[in-house]
Amino acid sequence: MSHAVETPLPAAIAAEYPFESRFLEVDGGRMHYVDEGPRGGDPILFLHGNPTWSYLWRKLVRELRATHRCIALDHIGCGLSAKPADWRYTLAAHAENTLALVERLDLERVTLVVHDWGGAIGMSTVSRASGRFARLLALNTAAFPGAMPLRIRACRAPIVGPILVEQFNAFAGLLPRFGLAEPSRLTPAARQGFAFPYRTAADRRAIRAFVEDIPTSSAHPSWKELGSASQAVARFVAKPVSIVWGQRDWCFTPRFRAQWQSRLPAANVVPVEHAGHLVTEEAPSEVEAELRALLAR
Repeated sequence: MSHAVETPLPAAIAAEYPFESRFLEVDGGRMHYVDEGPRGGDPILFLHGNPTWSYLWRKLVRELRATHRCIALDHIGCGLSAKPADWRYTLAAHAENTLALVERLDLERVTLVVHDWGGAIGMSTVSRASGRFARLLALNTAAFPGAMPLRIRACRAPIVGPILVEQFNAFAGLLPRFGLAEPSRLTPAARQGFAFPYRTAADRRAIRAFVEDIPTSSAHPSWKELGSASQAVARFVAKPVSIVWGQRDWCFTPRFRAQWQSRLPAANVVPVEHAGHLVTEEAPSEVEAELRALLAR
């Protein structure tokens, strides 16, 4: 494993993300991750979705690393990880890479924290090694089929989709506007932080691939994998689970929260009425408080 980040982070980003960069060679290249905090106790594994990166978890890692081991990775094609042009950007591939890190670090009794498509990746990982996971915190996420908003359908349209997402940055570039209930809550430094890994069209290959890999029918190559992920949710029925949900999310609407609740009826649920998709940005104290409560259960 290498411990040197190839491109130094701008000072404003490094100030909010003051973590040592680590890398693991996986299918697709070097996968970046951070591993902060004491090695004793139950670890926390944070999985981001699209179009974010481990920067999403910076506030939680900063607050919890004094007492808990916090691991946050960047999926291949995202963040500070390798961004190959011709890799198989699929749900199964991301889950296999996540499992490779879990096994490399020999993580047990993991508290899994997922957001956006990190829920599907996380549950696909659980389907491969459920015995390693002890708790779950779900934040505006899914691990099962759902209605696809028009904005996302437009980004996966043939010919037009790649141009919108890669050339015009119509997905990652709009995150500050559509990812929050009140965009003004995102600081200039945070705007820079979320955008930093996706500055060029080539950097956005994974963002487009994530959109294209959302299964909408049984004919889709990742449909079966999503089915396995959905079934794996049931492995948390008898384990501590919390759900914190930004209620003003146009993509992962409260209907998705209701689906999590129907599958995990004993979960502790915290709806956040003033927050949108990036609930960690608009309600960091609520998320941290619920995660600490979950860790104590």
